Amino acid sequence: MTKKFEFCHRHPDVASMGECEDCGKPVCYNCVRKFAGRIYCGWSCSINAMRKRIFKSFRGLSRLGGPLKKAGLWAWKKVRTRRFLEALMALGLVFCICEIVSLKRRIDRSVKGAAETHAEADSAATAPIQMFQPAKGGMVTKNRIEISGSAEEDWIISLSMNGKLKEVMLAKDGKFSFKDIELFRGENDIVVRALNEKGEVYTLETLKLNFGAPLLSYLATDFRRGPEFRKEVAFTFDGGSMNNAADEILDILKSQKVHSTFFLTGEFIRKYPETVRRIVEEGHEVGNHTWGHPHLTTLEKNGKQDTAPSITKAGIKEELDKAAAQFKKVTGREMSRIWRAPYGEINRQILLWAAEAGYRHVGWTVGKGWEESMDTLDWVADKKSKVYHSADEIAQKIVGYTQKGKNGASGAVILMHLGTERSDDFPHKKLPDIIGGLKQKGYSAVTVTEMMTAE
Repeated sequence: MTKKFEFCHRHPDVASMGECEDCGKPVCYNCVRKFAGRIYCGWSCSINAMRKRIFKSFRGLSRLGGPLKKAGLWAWKKVRTRRFLEALMALGLVFCICEIVSLKRRIDRSVKGAAETHAEADSAATAPIQMFQPAKGGMVTKNRIEISGSAEEDWIISLSMNGKLKEVMLAKDGKFSFKDIELFRGENDIVVRALNEKGEVYTLETLKLNFGAPLLSYLATDFRRGPEFRKEVAFTFDGGSMNNAADEILDILKSQKVHSTFFLTGEFIRKYPETVRRIVEEGHEVGNHTWGHPHLTTLEKNGKQDTAPSITKAGIKEELDKAAAQFKKVTGREMSRIWRAPYGEINRQILLWAAEAGYRHVGWTVGKGWEESMDTLDWVADKKSKVYHSADEIAQKIVGYTQKGKNGASGAVILMHLGTERSDDFPHKKLPDIIGGLKQKGYSAVTVTEMMTAE
């Protein structure tokens, strides 16, 4: 029969050390107060219990009331003075003072003992844990996280948030994992504890995560590459006006068990709702690509990234908000707060306007020339063009990027498209070779937001 554990009435995720001698409620090592060998949930209960015992003693003495009364009258008649009673009262007062001093010393010793016991439990408890995700001090860019770690086999592991028990599980194979933990706006106090077979409780870890709107300075930066100390890449796909490659791309990603980030325009979402719903249902991330894919700068006209005359702060916000509203209408979900400018046309002013609307820009990894750029140029259909590259060349470039520089392809953001005007030689058909080649070299594919959390 499985042992039934009682939990503290004040800390519902902490095992009790016993029941209060006065009120009968279970108490944990945080709350326990020991006095005269008995357990109490607080000093008020211990004093109340003492009062009850004193009254009980007086009730026992009341049986001797008759004889004591006769003895008192006899003494009064014999002494016939109040000095006898005054002396008796003085002795009683001295006795009470001595008892109060003694009681205070015992209480101080009990408090000190409880504090030492608590400290020993906390320090000993840190040994079983090995790792937590996310790391302390990391920036949280979404309001759901996973917390994992190691503990002794079959220990009961509990997770509390802001003083309330959230989840309990058994450690299996020496590991445990709390998934999809929702954070609340503001500070989140998370405590993970373990309960062993003896009913002893250990604090494994405490985390403080502050979840709120990112700083404007953070949102106004252009994200082009993730941390180069992690062997991760992010496949991103832009959806503007065509989706004739989307189903094949999704089939390949599903077969390869890869989740990617899709940047979709509002017009794409409106024209291809089934494709969009499939993207979401299969676990991919969707970012904003504006509503109508407009030119935001004068790059096409004069080769400069000056803000186009028709583009305003209000216009940027409208483009982003309108696309996000269409996405929610089609899927019932919120779009990720990341965006990609059409044609990659951005400048400091445009980044700031988008940041004020709550979005961070995501570009792609760039370097010296096409060989070091993760823009595949898969949209170029004219084989006579100087910027045309075959599907094989694109695949070789991405996999070969793992040999570039000190950190290879770590943190690379790869750009491809959901539509193509090519009649043959489709780059997306090389995705199995690209993903397989990267996996062989130790790389894993993640979404852009997952990559951002490790910045």
